[in-house]
Amino acid sequence: MKLCLIFLLTLCLYAGHDGKKEHHINKDLTYLQLTSEQNEALKKTLKKFQHEIEEFREFKAKINAQKQALFLEESLDIEALSKLNQELYEKAAKEEGKVLWRLHDVLTKEQRAQFIRYFEEWEIR
Repeated sequence: MKLCLIFLLTLCLYAGHDGKKEHHINKDLTYLQLTSEQNEALKKTLKKFQHEIEEFREFKAKINAQKQALFLEESLDIEALSKLNQELYEKAAKEEGKVLWRLHDVLTKEQRAQFIRYFEEWEIR
């Protein structure tokens, strides 16, 4: 009886496990099995993205410095703080939209379906 329970417990632990260990690197697109043309197009896109994300980080640092300065004031100007947050949100949404548009343009319908599995990696924060 104990042997049967151990067997059933082991079977339950491995149920739904296909034996593949998934190791995914952030922003890795190799699982999409890209063509050479797609690879070249995405290299260009990712270089642009890298440059744009650096600019966004600088913008975000400036906004954060302004928010900190506002917080150190005698009274907190909520409207100014909201305006800074809105600027940051709009810039992030714009940059995210650009990179997703470029990726969408290069990927096939099937590849886009696979891509959405790691969609959150491409959010700009």
